[in-house]
Amino acid sequence: MGETVIAGVTIPLAWSDIEALEMHWKYVLAVFFVAFVGLITNKVILGVSRKIVGQSEAEWDDDLIDVVGTRILLTALVSAVQLVLSWLHPDVARESIVYINAVMILLAASALSATVKIVLRSVLEAIQNRKTVVVEGSNPLIIFLVRAMVWVAAIFLIADELNLDLSGILASLAVFSIILGLAVQHTLGNIMNSFMLSLDRPFDTGDRILVDDVEGTVVSMGMLSTKLLTLEEELVIIPNNSLVNSTIRNFSRGGGDNTPKRIVLTLDIGVDYDEDSSHVKHTLIRVAEDCDHVLPEPAPMVQLVNLGEFSKDYRLFVWLASAADRRVARDQLLSEIDVEFKAESIIIPYPVSVELESKEAISSDAMKRKQAKQHAAKAKMNLIDRRLDRQRRAIREEILTLEERLEERIPSKERKTLTEEVERLEVMLSSLDMD
Repeated sequence: MGETVIAGVTIPLAWSDIEALEMHWKYVLAVFFVAFVGLITNKVILGVSRKIVGQSEAEWDDDLIDVVGTRILLTALVSAVQLVLSWLHPDVARESIVYINAVMILLAASALSATVKIVLRSVLEAIQNRKTVVVEGSNPLIIFLVRAMVWVAAIFLIADELNLDLSGILASLAVFSIILGLAVQHTLGNIMNSFMLSLDRPFDTGDRILVDDVEGTVVSMGMLSTKLLTLEEELVIIPNNSLVNSTIRNFSRGGGDNTPKRIVLTLDIGVDYDEDSSHVKHTLIRVAEDCDHVLPEPAPMVQLVNLGEFSKDYRLFVWLASAADRRVARDQLLSEIDVEFKAESIIIPYPVSVELESKEAISSDAMKRKQAKQHAAKAKMNLIDRRLDRQRRAIREEILTLEERLEERIPSKERKTLTEEVERLEVMLSSLDMD
């Protein structure tokens, strides 16, 4: 008879001897067997799998093994329980086989649903053309529909396993769906259009867009509506039905040279006909080059665009890093142009059809008080501008730090948190772009 001694206890090794054991010892062996199967599955099978996927550069396989591994462990434990139940109580095992199969189908559907969520998201991101300017992100509605189909199939399989008749329930649901569809036709239209937006992706959260004279930063993209935060910090809610039928200008996805957020700012300046074009163009370009918010490449450009009734009109073209710099850059450029034109004696003419009355002379004391107020106002504005500029620079540096972190291999939960923080900082940066 095969046997071994562990801690002074004689344990039989032959199957006939095991069958001859008392029932409580069989229960102990059954518990040890289930625990052994769980240990082998978790430490050996899943442990080796984690080491293998940990050597790859991709992140989706790490998330997949973490999520699906729990389902695999539960499946192994259920299978072990079914096996020991067939050994200890064959009649109970035969009666409960349908319920165990239902549980196995449920675990398989859960694992497949989690796999679809992780893998399909990575596939949708991979098939995007990285050589062109595209909107980053996944298509959550597509993933939701695929996962829904998985669960519907699982429900039908479980019902078939348990011999449940779903025809009556399906007929009732069909009638209810027709009535509900007629009642919420407009709402369903918004949902379907959200599906179309998820396919086309004309914008993403954090982008600055213009829709029907409403300009703002996209803060939320829902099933029924899209929410914009305007520069005046007003929350504008646009139904997806209206959004699909509108012309959308995306200021965050149009730049060239793989810089999607880059935009062009144009300023039209009129000068007197007696002014020299070269002098005017050189002055405007010098002001643009000294502006902190103007990109050095492409270089600023000036063109003569119109010979008006009382002025020659020049158009200054400058390139900015993003639409968030537009208003503050416009303010700085116009302020410096005003100063430089006065220093260069370049005249901005009044309309010739306007007759100006002679101005009343200002006393020297009043002029001194005015100049003192001008100096004080200028000093205060310089302090405000410098404070805002420091805030903007700090936010930009934090965004760059987070984006560098996102390029590393990090867990999906941390990646989601960092992405939301970047979006929040971009909205905050847009809120600082005020007149």
